[in-house]
Amino acid sequence: MTHDGNHGVMIQRSSSGPVATGPDTTANQINHMGEASLREILEQLHTTRQRIEENRSHLVEPELALEEVDDIADLLRQERPDRRRVMVKVDRLVTRLSGVGGIAGGAWGLSQLINQFVR
Repeated sequence: MTHDGNHGVMIQRSSSGPVATGPDTTANQINHMGEASLREILEQLHTTRQRIEENRSHLVEPELALEEVDDIADLLRQERPDRRRVMVKVDRLVTRLSGVGGIAGGAWGLSQLINQFVR
């Protein structure tokens, strides 16, 4: 937990359902079972983009986070996405969003979907 006004939660072991903490946080449950579809991932990327826009003032580099979202979407639309490049971008996005409650949980769930998709 930081002392600059940002608060976070680390969840260990297994959990089910969305998790959020702090004032004005939101959490979305993401399907972690079965194969992820490109459509589902692109919808989640769109939602993540909206959350970044809504929480710009809480992020250190919101423009870079938005760029990561767009890059991930572009890479996934390729016929054969480069798994390594995709996951590097996803890891960067998760790190950039880690300090903002509900967005961080959504980014982690999104990373799990993408990981399933690019296997």
